[in-house]
Amino acid sequence: MDKDIILRTLNLTKDYNGQKVLKEISLTIEKGEIFGLIGENGAGKSTLMRIIAGSSRATTGEMVIMGATQNRHSHSRKQMGVMIEQPSCYGDMTAADNLEIIRLAKKIDNKSVVGETLKIVGLDDVGSKRVRKFSLGMRQRLGLAMALISSPKFLILDEPINGLDPKGIIDMRDLIRKLNRERGITFLISSHILTELHQVATRYGIMHQGKLIALHSAEEMERQCKPFIKIKHEDNMLEIVDFLKSKGLTQVTVENDEITISDISNVPKELLSMLVRMNYQITEYYRQQESIEDYFVRLTQDAAGGNNV
Repeated sequence: MDKDIILRTLNLTKDYNGQKVLKEISLTIEKGEIFGLIGENGAGKSTLMRIIAGSSRATTGEMVIMGATQNRHSHSRKQMGVMIEQPSCYGDMTAADNLEIIRLAKKIDNKSVVGETLKIVGLDDVGSKRVRKFSLGMRQRLGLAMALISSPKFLILDEPINGLDPKGIIDMRDLIRKLNRERGITFLISSHILTELHQVATRYGIMHQGKLIALHSAEEMERQCKPFIKIKHEDNMLEIVDFLKSKGLTQVTVENDEITISDISNVPKELLSMLVRMNYQITEYYRQQESIEDYFVRLTQDAAGGNNV
């Protein structure tokens, strides 16, 4: 296996009580990537992460983790850090005490790793404060510290910014970038806050109803987000729409006083001038890119047999 491949899955499936919750998932994550897993609740993201982390087993399929096949996953998983759901910790202990327990359990000889790890996640100044008094953001940082203490090469984070306030989200985002850049840690991150994932991910897997329906690099994702034209006006709506259709523009939708042209490949460069010459009262005319959320909705609608806008 290529030394730059951290994870490769082939046709992973998972059945619960006769129902398939994962359907032939095949993907590859390369060393140094921040791989963003996108999907609505129930899409199968957490199930896939648990299988990779070893807390659940696939029904069928193959998986190779850092060069190790099925029989040697326990060895490769020692080089992984995992934060899935709310981290388990002792509320009446300090952050340092909680990490010390993990250090001993993992038989890590370096005693200074506790303080070093707390400093990385920004919890080195909490002193004797008990974990039960931590804010949600501090608990998320502690969970990340627990995943980091063994100096992993591969880190799995399930919804790491869920419930955080704006500052907490920014801090977590910056920390992920720093760990990736300075320590070379490869990430698999799931999030339903797509705009945040969009700011850190270098590649994406999009899941829907247990299937992996798309794989994109960050650049490909940008290209997939379709541009469109918005026209605002104070005029006869139907008359303008008829005029646009007479120019061969078929993907035209109307909402309130806005007209959207979804397929701009056939839009004449001089369309705005043409509208003005027709004396239509145009108040705004601009080109805009589809957001990552809009693309996700469109893609999942297509996968479910829905209609494009």
